[in-house]
Amino acid sequence: MKRNRKPNRMIRRASAIVETAVVAPLMLLAMFGILELGQAYNTKQTVTLAAREGARAAVLPGATLTDAQAAADASMTMAGFSGHTVESNISSLSSTDTQVWVKVSIPFNRATFTGSMMGGGSYTISSTTAMRREGIDSASGGGSGIAPTP
Repeated sequence: MKRNRKPNRMIRRASAIVETAVVAPLMLLAMFGILELGQAYNTKQTVTLAAREGARAAVLPGATLTDAQAAADASMTMAGFSGHTVESNISSLSSTDTQVWVKVSIPFNRATFTGSMMGGGSYTISSTTAMRREGIDSASGGGSGIAPTP
């Protein structure tokens, strides 16, 4: 006897279509999630670099808050980011304070692929870098803080 295989083939095609309809949105969600995590990590690295550049500018003798902000802004702008903030304690330092810090922050929704579509509006990516000021020696009151070799 000859069996008709056509209905069986149609059933397999229909089940493949249903499986694709169920799995495709999950795969897309996973893909966008991976893209978001990668972009967030890249943004964190860029913010850390900008804070480091701002601190490098702030540790120089005679540096001002404007110098630190300009260095951090240049780094963030070069990476294509806007809407960030730069803070520092350089304005409140006395002549004997040895440490300066610079903090760069950016809202998560300004730095990701999907913006606030996946709930990114409530988180801020920030990094703070602290460095020792040049030309200030807390132990002896002057010099570079490096003892000369005999």
